[in-house]
Amino acid sequence: MTTSIEVVTQNSRRVFLALAGALMLGAIVQRTELLSKKEASPSPKPKSPSPTPTEPKAISSPTPTSSKQTASPTPTKSPTEAATPQPTQTAVLEGVVIAKSAELTLRQTKVFKLKDSFGISTSYSLTRTSRGVVAFDTRCTHAGAPCVLSESLLQCPAHGSAFNPEDGEVVRGPAVEPLKSYRTQEVNGEIRIIIS
Repeated sequence: MTTSIEVVTQNSRRVFLALAGALMLGAIVQRTELLSKKEASPSPKPKSPSPTPTEPKAISSPTPTSSKQTASPTPTKSPTEAATPQPTQTAVLEGVVIAKSAELTLRQTKVFKLKDSFGISTSYSLTRTSRGVVAFDTRCTHAGAPCVLSESLLQCPAHGSAFNPEDGEVVRGPAVEPLKSYRTQEVNGEIRIIIS
């Protein structure tokens, strides 16, 4: 009786291993077919019109000399190619609106405040220069006190440091580091500051 139980157990193991192997093989085959389908169907590439120049009819030899290359006419675009509309690129809006464009005139500096998601207010100085609007954090780099606009400089009331509002550089110490600058974007009559 023990021998027959051992035979049944061995047969059961063989059947189990055969079924497990078949299932694994089936899974591998399905995975391979799925990957080959993905590789077989490449994504379509956008078509761009490419003008093909017409060959001049009167060529005396198949290998043109340098003088003939300079004399060959340049291909011209057909009217249908020139009329093809080009896609317009829209500006990607970044940052948050901090001021209206009309609030700053050339060489004018103002301090604006923004509240973060916690309701904490932070002030930034904005100056319109000939190269656009520049923005700086108003916290003094010496001790972190907020600077105020005074006599066309950003001045720290805590220890007397002063900064140039057009480039953030130190005009008077004890601060030695310039103010932290931020990128700005002016779109649709609004000035946006990119804080990241």
